[in-house]
Formats: sequence, C-alpha cells, structure tokens
Amino acid sequence: MPREPIPLIRQGGHFDAEKLFVLSYEGTFTEKKYFQDFRASEYFNNSGLIEIVPLKRPKNRGSDPFSVKKLLNWAKKEYGFKFTDEFWLIVDRDDWESIHKLSFADLVTECKKEENFYLAMSNPCFEIWLVLHLKNLSEFSKEEQALIFENAKIGNKNHIDILVAQLQGGDRGYNKKPNPNIYLPLTKTAIERAKSIDNLEEDYPKSIGTHLYKLVEKLIDNGSPNA
Repeated sequence: MPREPIPLIRQGGHFDAEKLFVLSYEGTFTEKKYFQDFRASEYFNNSGLIEIVPLKRPKNRGSDPFSVKKLLNWAKKEYGFKFTDEFWLIVDRDDWESIHKLSFADLVTECKKEENFYLAMSNPCFEIWLVLHLKNLSEFSKEEQALIFENAKIGNKNHIDILVAQLQGGDRGYNKKPNPNIYLPLTKTAIERAKSIDNLEEDYPKSIGTHLYKLVEKLIDNGSPNA
C-alpha cells in the first residue's frame, strides 16, 4: 500500500518504496545538487525498493546538526516511517568548528541513542568527497594534506574549492555545482579511496576523510557502467 505523502519531505518520489533514505544536510546547494543528480542518474539503485528524499526544514527550525537531529527524530515519530528507513545527517567538520562550536562527539552520542540514525561527516568538508573521485589522498604530499585539512580561506574561496577546480580542469572552475558527468562515473573509485583512509575505530573521521561513502555504497547500482 502506498505511503501517505510526508509534509516535511519534498513531494514526489516513490513513497511506496520498501526503504527510504532521508537525508538532511547543512549545505544549501552543493550536497542537494549532488544527491539530486545521483538520484536521477543511471548509477542510482532504482529498483523501486529504495528512495532518497531530502528533509525539508521549516524556516523556524535551527540549521545546526543538533536541531536537525531533533527534527529528524520528530519526523520519525510523527509520520510513521518504517523500521527499515534510514536517517542520515550530512555535516562538515569546518562548519562544525567555525559556525556551531559544538562537540561532534556529543552529536555521535545523541545519534547512537536512536535506531537507524547515521552520520556522514566529511573532514574538512563535502568537497573532500569530490577530491577522492579525482585523486587519491596518498598522491598529495604531507604539506598539501596539511593545507587540505586546514582548508583556509584564500580570497573568497576555501583552499579545497580551489583544489577541486584544479583537479577537474576546464575553464569554468568549481562554483559549488558538482558536474555529474565528471564525478558520477568515478563513484566506485571514490568509495574505495574513502575506505582506504578511513579509521574503522573512529565514529567520524578525525583526520582527512569522509563517511559519505557509507551512504553512497547503499545507494549505488553496482551493475551500472563505470560506477
């Protein structure tokens, strides 16, 4: 039986899916575009069993991850999600440190109290996931890795934004709009590279890395070409 439309979630999609992946991200554009492009591509596991839906935050709700986590929990209780559904918080270390000034370990503790809550933190930010599509971290020198980790502002851009522009080439640079034609065919490469630098004893990457691979691994169609 089809599910009732969920007011917090953007309309459309297969609400009769066996499994929903509810994504909440702090970024207002880049992450949203990436997952929309992924959802529309041949690389998505479009079996009818799973569906990606972004959580639509009411304007009067906080945007920090603790507020987002509370909102997800409220949605879970109010709208009858299935026990198989998964709720993912997609957050960046640099925003966490510079904007929220909160303990990420505390958020981990909070999320562990709930079933089917998952964190996909990127260190320093979402763009490290893009970098791993194009180059292995081991190919950077220690000095270059230190610059990536610091991700300092250079003019009106962060270091890693400039790096992504250099790696992807072309004349347009990188404007926070990941080109699906560049990145999606290299998804499996990015997953393997992210795995190779992940410390499995850590709940979130404390050095350069990202746990986005844990989410994308569940969404990808392994039979898709060049994924």
